[in-house]
Amino acid sequence: MIKYYRFPGLSACSHQESLSKLQKVSARVSWLATETCFYIELNQGYQLLIQDEKKLLWILTLPFDEKNISKNSFLDDKLAQEPGRQYVALEIGPRLNFSTAWSTNAVSICHSVGLVQVKRIEESLRYLVGIDDGDDTTAPIDYNAELSESLASVLYDKMTQCTYKQPLEGFDVDIKPDQWFEVDVLSKGRSALEKVNRDLGLAFDDWDLDYYTKLFSDYLNRNPTSVECFDLAQSNSEHSRHWFFRGKMVIDGEEIQESLMDMVKKTNKLSNNNSVIRLADNS
Repeated sequence: MIKYYRFPGLSACSHQESLSKLQKVSARVSWLATETCFYIELNQGYQLLIQDEKKLLWILTLPFDEKNISKNSFLDDKLAQEPGRQYVALEIGPRLNFSTAWSTNAVSICHSVGLVQVKRIEESLRYLVGIDDGDDTTAPIDYNAELSESLASVLYDKMTQCTYKQPLEGFDVDIKPDQWFEVDVLSKGRSALEKVNRDLGLAFDDWDLDYYTKLFSDYLNRNPTSVECFDLAQSNSEHSRHWFFRGKMVIDGEEIQESLMDMVKKTNKLSNNNSVIRLADNS
């Protein structure tokens, strides 16, 4: 794993916005410094030659800012040069269970200039949050303290990002998949589906719960697995409901001649007829 640091990590506008967010969390926040950390993974058995490193730095460096990228942390240097400050150190980056779109593009650029040994690149943002405690001793605040967690919570998207408690040494993550299990509909009925609906966040509504309970208990005569329930939830998502929009609609016992999608497409006949692909694929 190769690391490069670029200073500053945020533009002036984003820097001020982040500082304001942090100060809303705690009035003790007095200053902020940031840097970007690039984590670069090479294919096994490869290394960067001098000419390769120059290409890589050219890709990672902002225009006309060659001096502000280094193998050494700018924030560490800042602390060494300005003793007598308390701070909270935070690092926020993408979740590591899959490569980000940013990494895919960055690796593609590297390969296009001959850096075929580059396997993956991810970037994180490192924050040094100054804490005004009236104490002249330079010391980090415990990472696991409540203040650190509160400060970090306003700085990132929890769906796609996470905090790094330590600098990364690799992209491998020790995540073990949950074991699948049966949902005991045959014995417990709808209540079993209601529980797995809450636990897994399946977003089944009352109609779904009634329908699937009847399906497995009366027709299939077996219990569904957690995997099946999750798959059914995906099928119910708004991106997968073609069966609903293209299906037959029966209202008050009377079948409607047009599907919902037909009704949507009908508007095309009454508007500009200059689109080649509009609604051609149910989009």
